[in-house]
Amino acid sequence: MEPQSDLTRNVVELRESIKIFDQRISQLKDTIKMVDQNNLEKYKEIKLAIQSINNEISSSKTKIFELEDAINRLERQSENFAKSQDIKVIEKYLSFVDPSRFLNKEDVIKIVNDYMNSKKWS
Repeated sequence: MEPQSDLTRNVVELRESIKIFDQRISQLKDTIKMVDQNNLEKYKEIKLAIQSINNEISSSKTKIFELEDAINRLERQSENFAKSQDIKVIEKYLSFVDPSRFLNKEDVIKIVNDYMNSKKWS
């Protein structure tokens, strides 16, 4: 009977080992399921972050194009500005003419009023 007892003991041990392996496999399946769920959540977070970054890049590109357009318009307008050499020539002519020697509005009004009140006009 001993061989049968050994056999029974071996079968029981094998059964316990299989039960332990089944438990470990079940735990591994649960762990894998949890890791998969975490990976899916992280994937969704990363996808949203990438979409947000892409939106910011698109917005930045639009702003850069608008700035380039504004700069180009300013460059075209600046072609119509007087150059510093032209300003110096105008300053030179103004210093020759000296506009302060001319009459101002009040002086002209006084002269006209004086003339109108004078004997030559009446």
